[in-house]
Amino acid sequence: MATGGGEHLHIIDQLQSTVQSIIHRIGGDNSYAQRLLNKIHALQEKVESLSGQERVEFLHNAKDTLRNTIEHAEQKLMQYTNFQQVYNYSIVAALLFTVLLVIALFGYKLYKSLMEKELKKKEKLKTKQAKKSKKTN
Repeated sequence: MATGGGEHLHIIDQLQSTVQSIIHRIGGDNSYAQRLLNKIHALQEKVESLSGQERVEFLHNAKDTLRNTIEHAEQKLMQYTNFQQVYNYSIVAALLFTVLLVIALFGYKLYKSLMEKELKKKEKLKTKQAKKSKKTN
């Protein structure tokens, strides 16, 4: 019976290693993943505190639940990762948009300023020509 308990303990180890490998793949600080690892650790301590037969029965009854938890954890972690990526891309896109907007604003102001200078130059030239034509008359 002790070997049966050892085989069933493999499920918890599998759950823990799956979550850790997912965390390693997605990287970053993930509070959901950390809470999940803490829960797995607490479950492992609880199972280890049970006697041999209780442990076997508990793990046998919880096997499907643990397998579903592995799948659910992977889905949640991937959703969190996708959200983080979209969030990060959104921030980068917003910053790029802001920089482009500022560049466009300065470009417009520069264009407007240059056009005003050109207009003033033309008016000055017209005024000079008008004065010149008055002097010649």
